[in-house]
Amino acid sequence: MTVRKILLLAFIFVLLGLSSSQAPNRTFSVGPCTWIIERQCPDNDIQFYIFSPENPMDRQNIHIDKTLEKSNLSYSTFNPHHPTKIIIHGYNSDMFLGSLINIKNEYLQKGEYNIIFVDWSVLTPGPCYVSAVHNTKHVGACVAQLVERILDMGTDNIHIIGFSLGAQLSNYVATNLKDFKIPRITGLDPAMPLYITAGIADKLDPTDAEFVDVLHTNALVQGKLENCGHVDFYMNGGIMQPGCYSESNPFGCSHQRAPTYFMESIRSYKGFWGWACSSYLNYLLGLCPPTNYLVEAGENVRPKTKGMFLIQTNDAFPFAKGKWTDISAEISNTQPPLTQPFRRAQSPLLNAVDEWGKLDGSFNNKDHFPTPYSQDPYGANWPYFNENGPQEITQDLRSDEDDGPLPPRRPINSKFKSKPARTRKRPSNRINKPVWRSNPSSFSLPVYNDH
Repeated sequence: MTVRKILLLAFIFVLLGLSSSQAPNRTFSVGPCTWIIERQCPDNDIQFYIFSPENPMDRQNIHIDKTLEKSNLSYSTFNPHHPTKIIIHGYNSDMFLGSLINIKNEYLQKGEYNIIFVDWSVLTPGPCYVSAVHNTKHVGACVAQLVERILDMGTDNIHIIGFSLGAQLSNYVATNLKDFKIPRITGLDPAMPLYITAGIADKLDPTDAEFVDVLHTNALVQGKLENCGHVDFYMNGGIMQPGCYSESNPFGCSHQRAPTYFMESIRSYKGFWGWACSSYLNYLLGLCPPTNYLVEAGENVRPKTKGMFLIQTNDAFPFAKGKWTDISAEISNTQPPLTQPFRRAQSPLLNAVDEWGKLDGSFNNKDHFPTPYSQDPYGANWPYFNENGPQEITQDLRSDEDDGPLPPRRPINSKFKSKPARTRKRPSNRINKPVWRSNPSSFSLPVYNDH
């Protein structure tokens, strides 16, 4: 039996003799904590509020019942032609959490949306975390009823966004929808306490929607470390966020970064881009360096994205860095490029015989031919190697201090006799210049003349 079930049973036995209400709505209360044993939807402790282009600042309460006729959704500002976003807050919070309100604002500034908040703050006050976890099942059933009424309005463009315990709650929304699968669920740092040993039926997982994307920002503390969706993004490692170490509550700051990152992703020009990693263990072992294959996280994530990805952010707003390849390009524009050595052949036999790579021509990072022109003997710049090429190529070998052009060299072939190289006498204070030997078959090192 899991720890979660033991705690639930213990509380139920204690509460049986404390307070109860009449059936069929049975609840037990201890101080501010309410345990829902059996209650029907609609529930006055679970409220729904809608924002839309017609009322972007003033919320409108909507009543959701078992049928569309008994509900007032069709009389609200809900527009079935607009995408619908359902936002669910977490433990010890409400719909007015700043980062969640900012998500609403960003959506309505981006375009036309139906933004519906689920306010279940009466059932999740602090310090009643255990009862809040228990109540998620009932809240999920009532949110599923909301989804059914939206379907009755003739649209299925529905996206559920859950933060912390609200992300885990979305699992029960999915399980209560028998004939419909939610197109997308976004989990913002899904809650970890009491969910470590939870089964698939009691926690967010990829089977809950057509596409489940998750942002991890405070794993092992308030959020989960394990993968929860089709794609999981671990922001700055997923445990602690930069810029939160100086805060009075660094863990709470890191946890709250999940909705903040998602909010910024809605209209960000740079975006949050991550590279793939096969597992978190490989990340800890340093086996997941950045790669050129990048995917975007947040609102604009591609629905076909699968796997685990790592993302780096800035310390303060704006947090999005964009693609790290773009950052590298900006750095390369301000710094001279580094010479890349020839890579050693990945031969197991060669690696066993020559462990230190001394048989490799690029040992000690020495290039074979450190020249600025093509090394192809059939290329246009091959005359550079025997000084028989055009003036604009060979003149690069001489300094501007020369008194005049050197006499042209005759091609060396069967029709001409080779002549000794001619040299020009230079003052003794001049630095010796290399003279390049003419050789059509090979490239030789310069020979210095003694004056």
